[in-house]
Amino acid sequence: MEPNEITLIATEVKIVGTVEVKSELHLFGHILGELKGFPGSMIHLKEGSLVEGKIHADTVIVEGFVKGEIHCTQKVWVAPQGKVVGSIHTPSLQVDPGAVFEVKVGMV
Repeated sequence: MEPNEITLIATEVKIVGTVEVKSELHLFGHILGELKGFPGSMIHLKEGSLVEGKIHADTVIVEGFVKGEIHCTQKVWVAPQGKVVGSIHTPSLQVDPGAVFEVKVGMV
């Protein structure tokens, strides 16, 4: 992944539908729908962000709020200020103290 291939979605932005991520996404806003990551993708949900729907990526870092499903091929990391309600499917999971974590987990 090239360092200049980072996409930012600002705080005041709300997207309804499907967002495709080819490399790295930093989300500060709200997505109602689906985040679909290509191989090599990393989705970083910043504090204050909200995703209501499905996330598919290699790696997901949650500092915001996810209400729905996360499917990762590499790792999910829920930071202390992160909140996930729904389900997570990943081979590697890290949940830091302080995180809100109300999920069904499938690890393969």
